[in-house]
Amino acid sequence: MFAILCRRGLRVPPKTSIFVAQQFRAPQYAAVLARSCASYVCENASEKKSFTVSYLINSCGLSSTDAVSASNKLCIESPEKPDAVLKLLKEYGFADAHIYSIISRLPNVLLTRSPNKTLLPKLQFFSSIGVPVPLLVKRISAQPSVLNCSLKDSIIPSYNYLKTLLGSDERVAHVFRRAPRAFGCCWSQGINPNISMLRERGVPESSIVTLVMHQPSLLVTSKEKLAVVVDRAVEMGFDILESGFVDAIQVFCSMSESTLKQKMEVYTRCGWTESDINAAVLRYPLCLTLSEKKITETTDILVNELGCKPVDIAKSPMLLSYSLKKRIKPRCLVARVLNEKGLLKKTTSSMTTLLVLSEEKFLNRYIVKYEKVVPELLDIYRGKSAPAPEVDLSCDK
Repeated sequence: MFAILCRRGLRVPPKTSIFVAQQFRAPQYAAVLARSCASYVCENASEKKSFTVSYLINSCGLSSTDAVSASNKLCIESPEKPDAVLKLLKEYGFADAHIYSIISRLPNVLLTRSPNKTLLPKLQFFSSIGVPVPLLVKRISAQPSVLNCSLKDSIIPSYNYLKTLLGSDERVAHVFRRAPRAFGCCWSQGINPNISMLRERGVPESSIVTLVMHQPSLLVTSKEKLAVVVDRAVEMGFDILESGFVDAIQVFCSMSESTLKQKMEVYTRCGWTESDINAAVLRYPLCLTLSEKKITETTDILVNELGCKPVDIAKSPMLLSYSLKKRIKPRCLVARVLNEKGLLKKTTSSMTTLLVLSEEKFLNRYIVKYEKVVPELLDIYRGKSAPAPEVDLSCDK
């Protein structure tokens, strides 16, 4: 076809005899042929790119910048295929914003052949295992690469493996919600290498199930990276057989080396020693996931208002995760009032206990118990009444 098109573009110069020897005419015609073919190819390519960009803007809602970028990854020659894909997505519940997200991330999905026989069965399969359509639409829009995966060779085998491991469709659907990419993996002999590695290290099956449920991205994490994470947890002193190990793996898998280092530095700036930090992490690994603002503000109140020291906080690091507005500050107000009345003995233990107690136990021990002596205490705790002038609650005095 290319040769035919090129010949159609050829014109014989009128003053040149067709009987002139071939060797004298070859260079001249070669140049004409090259220019003609190049011109046709460029014009054709330009027209196709222009149509592609126009379609992406008008039919998919992409901005001109995104459309030009996406046009480098696909070439739409006619609207039939992409129209069929868009029609299917809309009929299944994908709104314009969802379609925009999908096409921006995976533009070549528009060239899918027979979408009712390829894309639709994948969507129907996820719905059949209990993934609600609104959730399916949301997750596919965010991670559309699963649409490129084979239903027979990737999605169904992944589902079978996870169903065997986790025990129910409900749990498998939960994995999809957190990590749709896990359904696009083709594992050797049908076994995830990371799960195999954890089993070889002696991690209990119950812990593996918990990890997959709470951190399903580890299914698609490189085996080498996960091995480094496991080694770090063991070196820090986490027992593979205990639940803290699971928390540590989740934290280390979700954070980069630089982020972990930054969090360590935040605690150091708050006056924590390396020993304090290690002790806190061993007791509550999730303390590393707290924001810098949360760490500094909570530490400031615990140290400056309640008189706690970093070593004391390290013994109950979960204190750092409590809400300042809903838990720590209101209970500090109660402690201040009781302290002023001479009803609360100032010790580090009493201050931390006051914060750690459940809501019901706190109310019984510190509100109900003293409601006759301080009837306004509940209103102070609820923020309906102003507390007495601030006094020092430090346990050091």
